[in-house]
Amino acid sequence: MTAVIAEGLEGGPPATPHAGDFRPPPELWAELEASVDRAGGDPSRFWVDDSKAILRGGKGRDRLESTCLALLEAVFGSLPANHDGLLGRLGCGTIHEVELGRWIDAGCPGATWPRAGVCETLRPRLMGRPLAPPSGRWRFSAVRTVVLGPERFNGLLDHHGSKAAVHFGAFRVLLEEAWRIAADGRPTALDCDKHGGRHYYLEPLSRAFPEAWIDRGEEGPELSEYTVRGDGRLLRLRLRPRADAGNGLVALASIVSKTVREVWMDAFNAYWTARVAGLRPTAGYPVDAARFRAAIEPLARELGHPPEAWWRRK
Repeated sequence: MTAVIAEGLEGGPPATPHAGDFRPPPELWAELEASVDRAGGDPSRFWVDDSKAILRGGKGRDRLESTCLALLEAVFGSLPANHDGLLGRLGCGTIHEVELGRWIDAGCPGATWPRAGVCETLRPRLMGRPLAPPSGRWRFSAVRTVVLGPERFNGLLDHHGSKAAVHFGAFRVLLEEAWRIAADGRPTALDCDKHGGRHYYLEPLSRAFPEAWIDRGEEGPELSEYTVRGDGRLLRLRLRPRADAGNGLVALASIVSKTVREVWMDAFNAYWTARVAGLRPTAGYPVDAARFRAAIEPLARELGHPPEAWWRRK
């Protein structure tokens, strides 16, 4: 789960936090029309869209990863050189904290990252700062990702009792980061994708912000809206279905999360395909995952990798 943060650069003192001070999120596709396009658009531009529209049927990985790396370069001024660099920029911990370390085997083809040639091809395209808006009114200022490996996910599932609660726990980490940023007194707006079929968030938000006042707005299938106030801060939260298809910042968050997932799965697949003859990689989705589990489980137990370490129960 990822948050992509953009901030205004209009100057002046921080705004007094009143609801009328909110401005809509930047119209990314219009502001960056010379360098950014939707999935299926101009192949010379970076595609920003729902990550599922970019990566389809195993195709589109280079486009997905290029947009993710272009965003990281816009925020940090350089490209990550390895797994640790990627995870460090995203603030999600070390390779061991995201449960990737056990699968990274330097002797396995496909275990290293970035993949050969990706950064070399990308650097010339980044010379013109393609994700810097010409208006100069805003910039990308931060990216934060929460990664839950299978073992940690299963432990949290035991603790909370539901997948929805585990999901909101990861979301809460990103909310707390936004609340920290809002401490400068400027109103902060978050546009988010909805969590599955959830429409009502007031109760978990109240637990996440016990000292704050939360105004509930519309709650329904198309929009769930809340304003969190307290300690001189104001945070407006809007959750919509398919937000990654209608908001450029949410689309970028989707792209980063999907890239991290693919990088994680690359190492996992490389580890097992090097050890089980004829094994085809898996994307990790239900039907094919069952095939993959049947193929690796005997060896996994022999090597001391219990299913809890590599198989999410939900």
